[in-house]
Amino acid sequence: MSLSYNAQVIQMLLRSLRIIKIIFIFIGFSLYIPPHEALPCTLFGAVGNSVEEGGVLIGKTRDRQENSEQTFIEVVPKGGYRYRGISVKSVKRVTSGINEKGLVVVSAAASNVEKGDKVTTVGKILSRASSVDEVIALLKKGEIRGPIHYLLGDIHKIALLEVIDGDRYAFLVKENGVLYQTNHFTLNDMKKFNGKIGVSSQVRLNRIESLLKESPFTKEKFIVFSQDHFNGPGNNSICRHFESGVRGSEQTVSAAVFFLLKEGVPEVWVSLGQPCQSVFKRQ
Repeated sequence: MSLSYNAQVIQMLLRSLRIIKIIFIFIGFSLYIPPHEALPCTLFGAVGNSVEEGGVLIGKTRDRQENSEQTFIEVVPKGGYRYRGISVKSVKRVTSGINEKGLVVVSAAASNVEKGDKVTTVGKILSRASSVDEVIALLKKGEIRGPIHYLLGDIHKIALLEVIDGDRYAFLVKENGVLYQTNHFTLNDMKKFNGKIGVSSQVRLNRIESLLKESPFTKEKFIVFSQDHFNGPGNNSICRHFESGVRGSEQTVSAAVFFLLKEGVPEVWVSLGQPCQSVFKRQ
């Protein structure tokens, strides 16, 4: 009898464990937000003969699930270069900016890879580096960590950096031509790290690629690119709008265009709000 009783108890415990497992799986799916749907942005740049007046153009749209108020700030770090850029008003941390040496850095989330504990911020790079070459040197020394994408430029060149950590990264540098990025890895050495690629990330990448085929470009054209509603307006357009019922739907909350002239003071044009509805102002 005791053996039979013990067997019944074990069976009941196993059934209970199965039920608990099912409950946890259900809760997990109900709360889970796919990583490839988080914090997308679109980055695009041109350099050299791809810029009508020469120099460098870099643009970024910033997308978020909540309509957070954006602001343009100046930061004077201790022992580093001064820089200016766009930040959420409640959190003084820029995601696109330019420093006193004329280095521009903009970022986009690598949203289909699990987020690391200490992603290197745009501000940290701007405070420490004065050129594209210096940023790449920091990358090679393992001092830039992701997962994250950066598009950066100085007066001579632009570069795309795709980073997971000090061992897994790749970069592409150009002195003539264009570069662009959304939220998944596109460089050959990094494609193997992609999880599921989000629909919006791929559609926006295809669209900005097509827009960048007809050079040379001006700051006015880059501003228009940030307002683009092809494939929308909605979750899949470069200028994104909330779509009711679409899980992970985002809205573009700010945009910036940086113009590094061959001669003269760099120009920074900013929309603090949805770029299709806001006026771009020079900062």
